[in-house]
Amino acid sequence: MITRRSLLGAAGATGVALVGGCAREPEIDRSLEPPAAPGDSGAITFQIWDKAQEPAMQQIIDAFHEQYPDIDVTMSSAAFASYFERLRIQATGDDLPDVFWINGPNFELYASYGMLQDLSGLEGFDPANYPENLTELYTYQGSPYAIPKDFDTIALWYNRDLLHRAGVDEPTGSWSWEEYRDASETVTRALGGEQIWGNPGGVANQAYIYPLIMQAGGFVLDEGKEGKAVSGYDSPGAIEAFSFLDGMIRDGIAPDVRYTAENVPSDLFNSGRAALLQSGNWEAAQLQDSPVREHLGVAPLIHGSEEANVIHGIGYAMSARSRNKPAASAFLAFLGSEEAHRIQAEAGAANPAFVGTNDAYIEAIPEFSLDVFVEAAETARPYPASQNTSAWLQLEELLFPKILSGDGELEKNAVDLAMRMNGVLADES
Repeated sequence: MITRRSLLGAAGATGVALVGGCAREPEIDRSLEPPAAPGDSGAITFQIWDKAQEPAMQQIIDAFHEQYPDIDVTMSSAAFASYFERLRIQATGDDLPDVFWINGPNFELYASYGMLQDLSGLEGFDPANYPENLTELYTYQGSPYAIPKDFDTIALWYNRDLLHRAGVDEPTGSWSWEEYRDASETVTRALGGEQIWGNPGGVANQAYIYPLIMQAGGFVLDEGKEGKAVSGYDSPGAIEAFSFLDGMIRDGIAPDVRYTAENVPSDLFNSGRAALLQSGNWEAAQLQDSPVREHLGVAPLIHGSEEANVIHGIGYAMSARSRNKPAASAFLAFLGSEEAHRIQAEAGAANPAFVGTNDAYIEAIPEFSLDVFVEAAETARPYPASQNTSAWLQLEELLFPKILSGDGELEKNAVDLAMRMNGVLADES
């Protein structure tokens, strides 16, 4: 049987079978009780991972208290680096928070192990209020298990001053791969003596590698024969994308992986040492304080033979073992409301997931044209995820630099990544 202890082992292991191994667990009441009424009392816990968003989350809690004055909400936060380790320990000890943040790479693990509450019958929650591709990310076996909080997509950030100095016109639409490479090369050749790159390279998966693979007609993760998930890192599209990135490194247009291991691409861009950066709307918060802020702009993501983008975002989930489901249901429904999403948008905390509430977020930094990210959500593809995503993310971290190392064995290394990832995926089933 599946147990809390096996959940802990599954989440912490790479490529090992998901097995049980402890005494019989108490039954879980999986029913979703009606939400508390405004006059009801209760006490619930709420856990997040971003201290920068604590003020906005507290504003939402305060607004909830105006409607439910007798329900106490205790918020706690942990650094993202330790958040999911903490969550695993809480799950193992039957001590999950009543309501908490979850993300795409970890969602299916907790949903498949029965740790998340099925929200199909949650009063006040309508999946149609959020981008379909985002609700799909938080759907397991046909049922929703988390409410989308916010979303991020990918676009092309640029430094117009560096482009102009190199004689390159700033993008007014989506550049092709060739236009992106040409612009990068022109800047690097013109300004390389000042240690300025056309683009800062790197191995970021969601922002850089995933979209390019999809744009080349490849895939990262897909349903194979008999419904079993398979890796796409050995697909022609993946090889084409890796070869495109490798070509820029080999030709000295972009820095190699050893350089970017010590010089984070977003830091290079933020400090004015790179003209282009393919990344998400999460960069906006940091770039507001950039020394080159006045020179920055954003354009639609580049495109290959296909246009493809990746959407991801935080979800609000409820523990299936919550001891106070009526209060938790009321709070969760409020978190998913238009009012709560507008609060976080106006606070500039995150790009809200509720359709039609993005204006306040866009207007917070009008010079960045953040509407590009909102428009991209309409056709973006969900972040690739499986039951034990964290295991093959570790493989990516290990092997992406090897694939792009310039050792002449790019395809061999990509096939190796696909084989190892397939081993992890086989263990999931």
